[in-house]
Amino acid sequence: MKFTLALFAVLAVIGLSQTHKLPNFGKGPLHEDIQDILDLVPMGEIVTVTLDYMSKDAQFQEVIEFLSTSTVLKDLTVDVEAIPEVINLLNFLQKEGVDIYFVINSINKAFGIKELVPPASNVYSMVPMKRTGGVAGYFKDIKKFFNYDSFIRIYVQKLDTSPAFGRFVRELKSNNFQQVVNKVYLSKPFQIIANGFKNYGVNLQIIADIMRIVLGITVPNTPQQSTFVFERTLIEELGDFMKLIPLDKFVDTAIEYFTKDQKVRSAFAYTLTSEFHELLRDVETLKEHQTVVIYLEKQGFHVIEGIQEFHKVIGMDKYVPPKIQNILKSQIGVQKVGDGMGAMFKDLGDLVPTKKTQALYDEKMKTRNAFSEFVEKITSPEIKKDLCDLYAQSAHQKLLTNCMEHGLDLKAMSEFSRKLIPIPIPTPSKCVA
Repeated sequence: MKFTLALFAVLAVIGLSQTHKLPNFGKGPLHEDIQDILDLVPMGEIVTVTLDYMSKDAQFQEVIEFLSTSTVLKDLTVDVEAIPEVINLLNFLQKEGVDIYFVINSINKAFGIKELVPPASNVYSMVPMKRTGGVAGYFKDIKKFFNYDSFIRIYVQKLDTSPAFGRFVRELKSNNFQQVVNKVYLSKPFQIIANGFKNYGVNLQIIADIMRIVLGITVPNTPQQSTFVFERTLIEELGDFMKLIPLDKFVDTAIEYFTKDQKVRSAFAYTLTSEFHELLRDVETLKEHQTVVIYLEKQGFHVIEGIQEFHKVIGMDKYVPPKIQNILKSQIGVQKVGDGMGAMFKDLGDLVPTKKTQALYDEKMKTRNAFSEFVEKITSPEIKKDLCDLYAQSAHQKLLTNCMEHGLDLKAMSEFSRKLIPIPIPTPSKCVA
């Protein structure tokens, strides 16, 4: 999670600075002024609240997941650092003794962005609570720990007594900083984030009001309100089907078969043999198999990492992908302990609320989203032809036959998969010889 790394980079910088024992964070009057203000930030309480929300609040986790899996924050960072006025501001802070380039480059490292080069001079190196709930609630809970009177008092005091702080405030009131605000605000990644937070009920107007009152900086008119909600990935859409499963019963049933059914254990033991590995490798080297893998990857259904993980689990040599990368988790489906995998998948399938999964499927297909677009492509004539070409290969047919002979019921897995997520993917029986 690159976002998480960046978050911890920022928290580390601010959190460590709370000790006021970082001589290499910078030096000089402005550094001390900023440090005095940072000392007012209740970092311990903020970290506690943040970890609580990250581990227990579903809406907050959704936002973190979006920010972790998308490139929006990386894109915003790149856009902001490309603004000349931002570089002017960074150079001002660096010149005044604040090692701002360390902070920026800590974030850049986390995102894999090229580090900024600071000016030649003045370069320093740095070494259970009650939740309101939701994203807006997170910010409300954080605000409880701030003593705003102290912030106002120290701000006025610094203006009266510190020339360096006065220069800093004048820089923030300058046209250079106004241009920074204007250009950042018009950045597409920024507007995606801003609209997303607005949809979660976070009041961003207070930031604009503070900038106007304290600095005289005018925030541009509110961007057109979009219907944007943090875009969900295909994996998240598929995860909605899993939420319909009674997980406790599902796991108990699977464990019962794995611990008590010799046929099931023998079937999975077969996947650990060199015979199975050779058959699977023969299939994976087929150009028809590679065509299907590449197609799925291009449609956003990342299968390569999953195949690689499966290879690790069964002790097989590392999978060499056609030329891409990620994860396919085979879903399984279809009788009684002692009767093998067919029985296991039938019992597991009986736990699937098929009316609900079908209703969820139909609902998702009504709107354009990652799931409906994926289904449209995975059921297209193009992929049907690719799959049928793969099924027709002798290596694939030999793999299926040997698996069935050893109790590894791939047909039962396929039928269970359709119960869980009723996507009409072509099967061998649907292919015309």
